[in-house]
Amino acid sequence: MSPPASLNLGYHAKVRRKEKLRWLALLPLYPLLYYGTYFILRGPRPANPQIIAHRGGPAYAPENTLAAFKHALEMHVDWLEMDLHQTKDGTLVVIHDASVDRTTNGSGLVAELTLAQIRALDAGDGEQIPTFEEVLALVQGSGVGLLPELKAAGMERELLRLLEAAEYTQRTVVQSFSAQRLETLQTLAPEIQVCRLYGVEMLNLPQPESARYLAPPATAVLLNPWQIRQAHTADRRIFVWFGGLEHPLIMRWLLALGVDGLMINDPSALAEILD
Repeated sequence: MSPPASLNLGYHAKVRRKEKLRWLALLPLYPLLYYGTYFILRGPRPANPQIIAHRGGPAYAPENTLAAFKHALEMHVDWLEMDLHQTKDGTLVVIHDASVDRTTNGSGLVAELTLAQIRALDAGDGEQIPTFEEVLALVQGSGVGLLPELKAAGMERELLRLLEAAEYTQRTVVQSFSAQRLETLQTLAPEIQVCRLYGVEMLNLPQPESARYLAPPATAVLLNPWQIRQAHTADRRIFVWFGGLEHPLIMRWLLALGVDGLMINDPSALAEILD
C-alpha cells in the first residue's frame, strides 16, 4: 500500500529545503575560492606602488589649485593628477567640471569664459583656477609625474605645445575616458604616454592597446582583480581611482591585489599604509 500523496509532497519539500540550505552554506566559499585562486596566480606585486595626489589632494587645500599641488609636492607624492579644460580664448586651465559653478564663487561654462573672467573667481581660500602652464612651472625640477586628464576634445595640440616648451613630456602621462582623444594625441605625438580611464561597466582591459597605463575605478578592480594580472602580463600598469569612500582597508586590499598606484584625495593616508 503506497503512502498518501500529501506525505510524498512533504518529504520532497523537505529534501528541496535541505538542498537549498546546503547551497546557501557553500556560498561563502565562492569568494574565498575566487580571490584565493587569484592570490595564488597573481605573481609578484609592484615594488613601489605610486602615490597619486588626486586633484592635488583636496583633503588639504581646494581641489585643482596651486595650493593643493604645492602641498602634494611637500609630501613627496609620485604623481599629481589634474583635469584640463580650455577657456574661450584658448588657455588650458586646471578645473574638473565643465562649469565653474561647483568649485568657485562664479557661474558659467569654462569654454564660454575668458581667462581674465576665470582668474577673477575665487576657487576656495582665496585661490585662483590655475593655468596648466603655471602647474608646469611649479613642478620644474621636482621630478614629479603629471597625470592631466583631457576633459574635452580639441586641446591636444595646445597641451603638446606646453609640454614641449616646458620639456616635461617624458614625465607626463595624459589620461582620458575617450579612446579617440588618446588616439588623436598619439597621432600628433607618438612618443607621448597615455592612460585610458574607464568605469565599472568595463571589467576587462580596454583599447587602445598603445595605452601603457590604465585607470579603472576601485569597484571594477575589486570585482575583477584578474585585469591586474592581465595588464602586468602585457607590461601595462593599473592606476586606480575612487568614485566613493577612500577607506584604508580598501586601499590595503587594492595594494594586496597588486595595483601599481592609487589616485587619492588624502595622500598622507596612503603614505602611512605604505610606510
